[in-house]
Amino acid sequence: MMVIRGLLQIFIAYVIYRYGDMYGYEIKKKVEEIHGKKIPHGLLYVTLKRMVKGNILEIYEKDGKKYYKLTEGGKDFLFFHLDVLKRADRSIREIIDYLEQISNINNNTKNESNTKQY
Repeated sequence: MMVIRGLLQIFIAYVIYRYGDMYGYEIKKKVEEIHGKKIPHGLLYVTLKRMVKGNILEIYEKDGKKYYKLTEGGKDFLFFHLDVLKRADRSIREIIDYLEQISNINNNTKNESNTKQY
């Protein structure tokens, strides 16, 4: 859950930028689809409120629902984080590659010791 906490504002800004203005439940479903995990309602709405206070999002009402719209500041926020995401992607890929190599070495060692016993 910690990774999503750090990235939730970026996910929300991306979803609204890509798909247009949305109300809270739509944002929740789209972020969950991208992230692959459930987002607690409380966490989502606290984050949306923080983003409105930070001038990343604006709220307007339509058909009795509160819609969220990305502001110009929100677009700046999203593109500012592009470099951060690129660096994080490289770092995460390096970690994954290393751990997969170690895992393969460990699995091969286990398989060799299992075959030697017979």
